[in-house]
Amino acid sequence: MLKITVQKLGDTSVFRCHGRIVAGDAGSILRNAVLSQRHSRMLVIDLARVERIDAAGLGVLLSLRESARSSAILFKLMNATKKVEEILELTHLERVFEFCSVRDFFCLLHRAASIPSWSTDQSYGADEYDSCNRSVKWQEAGPSRGNLSLLRRLEKNLDISG
Repeated sequence: MLKITVQKLGDTSVFRCHGRIVAGDAGSILRNAVLSQRHSRMLVIDLARVERIDAAGLGVLLSLRESARSSAILFKLMNATKKVEEILELTHLERVFEFCSVRDFFCLLHRAASIPSWSTDQSYGADEYDSCNRSVKWQEAGPSRGNLSLLRRLEKNLDISG
């Protein structure tokens, strides 16, 4: 089963995936979640909690990448686990996808924290994607105490001066 949390960071949507991106419902869950955020200028797929990906899952990622490119939307992967990295290397797709670095993500957080009048606690049920025990949650991020605290910690721990 694949669960997805969508977090808005300014004009970027981050899709935090948890589970397996494999043949079956997982592809349609991810596809529907991404397509629901077509107004974003950048789409980032966070793979940190993806246990497994198969050929069907890779096909979905490739399809979403092409769809985003045709709409002038940036599409990046982030936090690929060792297993996912091995599959991407084996299929030579690590050269095809762009990856969001820690520095890129820090810049997204920083930009989102500077955007006024966003509600950080706004989350939406995912009834349209929630059949068969699947779930997608939406959260919008902005200048909240939590985001600013995270930014301060990242500034202390990362040298982003170049």
